[in-house]
Amino acid sequence: MKIDNWKILNGKHRGFTLLETVIALTVILAAVVGPVALITRGIFSFSFSKNKIIAVNLAQEGLEIIRLIRENNIACDQANGPAVWAWNNDADGRAMRRMKVGVDMQSFATVQCGNASIVMPQTSISCSDPLLFEVDSFVENAGTYGYRSGTPTIFRRCVEITSPPGDPDRGDTPVIPPSDQMDVVSTVTWSDHGNDRSMVLQERLYNWR
Repeated sequence: MKIDNWKILNGKHRGFTLLETVIALTVILAAVVGPVALITRGIFSFSFSKNKIIAVNLAQEGLEIIRLIRENNIACDQANGPAVWAWNNDADGRAMRRMKVGVDMQSFATVQCGNASIVMPQTSISCSDPLLFEVDSFVENAGTYGYRSGTPTIFRRCVEITSPPGDPDRGDTPVIPPSDQMDVVSTVTWSDHGNDRSMVLQERLYNWR
């Protein structure tokens, strides 16, 4: 006699009870939901980690662009004689003391300083717009984030430049004059699964010549 999915109890055939069915479904759901939850969490964590790494590098790039402007100014000053070219001027000749701007590695201007010509990143860009990423490998800006060309991203970057405190009228006696220093704060913001994120890096640059 062949019996499928039946039990014999006291000589009688009996099917699964409702309680047994509920317990079986609970075990099956526990076995399925656990791995699915882990996979979902892993995907979320990977996305967050990836965006955070990009944000750190974009914030660091913001600092490095301002550092490049400073180095170009000092190099220009060295080429044309000391105290000729301001160490903290941008490509438009403005002193970078109080400004909040967008900077990138796609927008440059050629500046004539005496007998030398230097290529200077521009700081006359609004930082309210999202950064673009150029994926086309056949264009000049391939693989860079900027404002000129590319696909819109979730990232925004603002670089704020201020003069550090040090007012002689208040009795401040800094070893290095405030005019030979500037504080640079590079902030990258983005939205990750509905959560607002930010990455902030700060550095103080000096007129080291």
